[in-house]
Amino acid sequence: MGFIEIFVGILALLLLGYGFIIISFTWGLYKLDDLSPVENFTTSHHHSFTTSVSVIIPVRNESRNITRILDEMRRQDYPDNLVEVIVTDDFSVDDTCKVAEHFIRQFQSFPLKLIDSKCIHAGETGKKKAIERAINMAKGDLILCTDADTCRESHWISSMVTCFENGNAKIILGPVVFQNENNLLQKIQSVEFIGLMGVTAGSASLGYPVMCNGANLAYPSIAFRDSGGFEGNKQFVSGDDQFLLAGIKNKFGRNSVRFQYDRSAIVRTDPAKTLTGFINQRLRWVSKGRGYRDPYIIAVAIITYLTHFFLLSGMISGFWWPEMFFVSFFLWLGKILLDYPMVLIMTRFFGKSKILGYYFIAQVFQLLYVVTIGPIGLIFPFTWKGRKRKY
Repeated sequence: MGFIEIFVGILALLLLGYGFIIISFTWGLYKLDDLSPVENFTTSHHHSFTTSVSVIIPVRNESRNITRILDEMRRQDYPDNLVEVIVTDDFSVDDTCKVAEHFIRQFQSFPLKLIDSKCIHAGETGKKKAIERAINMAKGDLILCTDADTCRESHWISSMVTCFENGNAKIILGPVVFQNENNLLQKIQSVEFIGLMGVTAGSASLGYPVMCNGANLAYPSIAFRDSGGFEGNKQFVSGDDQFLLAGIKNKFGRNSVRFQYDRSAIVRTDPAKTLTGFINQRLRWVSKGRGYRDPYIIAVAIITYLTHFFLLSGMISGFWWPEMFFVSFFLWLGKILLDYPMVLIMTRFFGKSKILGYYFIAQVFQLLYVVTIGPIGLIFPFTWKGRKRKY
């Protein structure tokens, strides 16, 4: 058996493994979609809430966004006596804290607290430290985390709490989607991110969650403490969401994870504006990979990476062996077809069907960046929030 036959055999096996994973996740997503049809989303208007909530917003250099998100919090339809908002600063060098203090003076009845980093030891930097400080002073039974550069509707808290009160979830994964896609790069990011949200929802539905997003995440404060919180992974600048998900799942079991498949729970954020910004974002995401310990998540990541690597390598090899290009190209088309149903369901959920026109070019972009950024993110530093970090 020659080199080409061995290569194609390995690629076919990888694609079978990848196909099994994607079809499984798509089935999990379909079950969610079937149970919660788009036209009948939970709005929670008539729900009688009993859960106290602490909304935690970690910030660094968010002076342009902080007033807007606090206004959104002030307009939430959740009972005022059951909610508090905690802005926890991660050593901002702009006027973030001043703007937050002004908001507190302007709306004195609004239950807002500010943890100003000027009173904190300089070594206590990082998003995880900022979240920990807020959790230590939080009074709510349920922690609801989000980012300052995000937007949501007035039913957000109500929707996430409804999911918590209707089950025994120890961590609730909320939907996140991009908005304001103004150029080709941003539209490609939007399609690709919708696919990642499909994986998030589908895998959680099956009881085998592989990812989540810290821009929309809820968990009981006692579950955070009982699972060990961020212990063991504080050296990673990223992963406040992913490592916590793994810790809670290990502590309470895979059925303790829920995805809130409800439009009222959607959080929106902007994609990276430039290619440099996108690369830095993905390098930050990949950098936490060296801290993964869950065999299932590691297996999914390895199979996904190797599938993309062999597909791209096979097409590049076509310069020397033309038959390698054609075999790899048609297998790649098969991979595109496998991914499509998940993206289709999620674009309908997010009301982003128009973005499907960029699906094919997004697949080309994904093939290139996954193969290159994957190993680079484990080795090279990246810049985030004005800080240069290795991991």
